[in-house]
Amino acid sequence: MSLSQKGYKTMNHRDIQYRWMMKNRIGVNEVSIYTQAAVGGRELIAELPRIVSISMVEDAVDFGNDNDWNPNDAGTPLRCKHTRRGFVLAD
Repeated sequence: MSLSQKGYKTMNHRDIQYRWMMKNRIGVNEVSIYTQAAVGGRELIAELPRIVSISMVEDAVDFGNDNDWNPNDAGTPLRCKHTRRGFVLAD
């Protein structure tokens, strides 16, 4: 089953197209990221500060790829959190 396209933005990062959407969950900004072509693929959820730039979303994708996030395979979402030093895996 494909995901709804409503509310998602697209970006091209390192020749791969991603869909992402900002969410505010209980006062915390989160970005939900999928690859454009994946159906039922693994999600990357990154907790971000109040002020967000597109480069933070790209950095989250790079962090996920460095930490065994394979967006084309099914599985539980990979969660990470933005800190002053960069991204870390969420508990």
